[in-house]
Amino acid sequence: MYKATKLSAIQMAACLGFFVVQLDVSVVNVGLGALKAAFDTNLTGLQWVINSYALTFSALLIFGGSCGDKLGAKPVFVGGFIVFTLSSLGCGLAGSMVQLISFRCVQGLGAALMIPTSLTLLRLNFTNPEQRKAAVALWGASGGIALAAGPVLGGLMIEHLGWRSVFLINIPLGLLAIALTLRYTPASPKVEKRIDVYGQVTIALALALLTYGLTEASERGWSLIPLSVLALSCLVLLAFVLIEQRVADPMIPIHLARNTVLIAMMLTGSVINFTFYGVVFVLSIYFQTILGYDAVRTGLAFIPLTAVMTLSSLASARLGRHFSALRIMTLGTGLQVCGFLILSRISPDSASWMLDSALIIVGIGSAATVPSMNNTMLAAVTQQDAGIASGLMSSARQVGGVLGVAIFGLLIAHAERPAFTQGMSTSMLLCVAALALCLVTNLWLVRKVRSSVLAH
Repeated sequence: MYKATKLSAIQMAACLGFFVVQLDVSVVNVGLGALKAAFDTNLTGLQWVINSYALTFSALLIFGGSCGDKLGAKPVFVGGFIVFTLSSLGCGLAGSMVQLISFRCVQGLGAALMIPTSLTLLRLNFTNPEQRKAAVALWGASGGIALAAGPVLGGLMIEHLGWRSVFLINIPLGLLAIALTLRYTPASPKVEKRIDVYGQVTIALALALLTYGLTEASERGWSLIPLSVLALSCLVLLAFVLIEQRVADPMIPIHLARNTVLIAMMLTGSVINFTFYGVVFVLSIYFQTILGYDAVRTGLAFIPLTAVMTLSSLASARLGRHFSALRIMTLGTGLQVCGFLILSRISPDSASWMLDSALIIVGIGSAATVPSMNNTMLAAVTQQDAGIASGLMSSARQVGGVLGVAIFGLLIAHAERPAFTQGMSTSMLLCVAALALCLVTNLWLVRKVRSSVLAH
């Protein structure tokens, strides 16, 4: 009885971690208008409310996973939640845009510590493969709930309680998760190795430059500044590789760099976020600019996608009892290909049921793929490497999402109605090509691995 209570508490704490991180993205987007009025700021200031969080989050994900392995997943998860909760309080009390953006950066640090270690806690404590599949599926569903409820919840809170409430809501949720973790989570194992300071700094800088360059490209086009930043990120990444080859305890162990299953799952995660966030970006503009929807109606238009993703994530745990993760991912990727093919035919004259059906198919496919992807990744690494592997996976997904927004933004930039529809169609076909390539690559990579590994 106590063991079941302990596992339920750990599950809730991990899910709350993913929930608040995802919620903070979706609710803040809804509050940009209120922030503009409160601080009399311009578009650049509003963009940095979003980008400052994304920048530090993506840059420090691998660092967060590495810290979880070195110091233990439990203390790093708790520390990350404390940082996130206190910075949320700072955001809620901010008196200027400078203060708000600064606290958003700190929020990104807290999120980067929480996300990899929340998955590691599930890997360490749910030792039964079937229980772990269900736990990871529920973890993914919690993020889906945040994405689905965020726009509606954020709109209601801003209307009745003001914009500060969208940050302050994180405080009771954070305190609950911290209390559950401290009370029920056992001590986490630590990996005895030196901290690779130079590796940590260079990979964080490379990811920060990459995220910044892609973000600038999505807003300004592929001009000199974003291209220069991206070139610099490649040079810093090269420096990271050279450093890792020369240190005794590299940040990313060499055996992980040779782990074909981990590489395949990182590719899958990157493509999933590339297609998901890119398409959400394109459709948001399509709904508001082409169809003339307001913010609330735009949020409701995404319900077929987000609601189905949440429900399907929960159902995928049962599917995992009967089929291998590879088969489920193959099915999920195939469904997404079908959904994006339908979306490529969408125009302003299309019936609403056609768009809703396509979003439902994409949502089911994505929800089938993500939990199996995470479970396969966790099963393919040891407990000692779970933190850094989760950080690598999360970082790949984050970069994929930013890349999707940047590339799709280029395809639809400054387009009138007919040209926009053509650009949107091209975006959907690009999703089809990326998913097809991902599917072929995964099949090629994982055929070398024993089926017993993929079954977990």
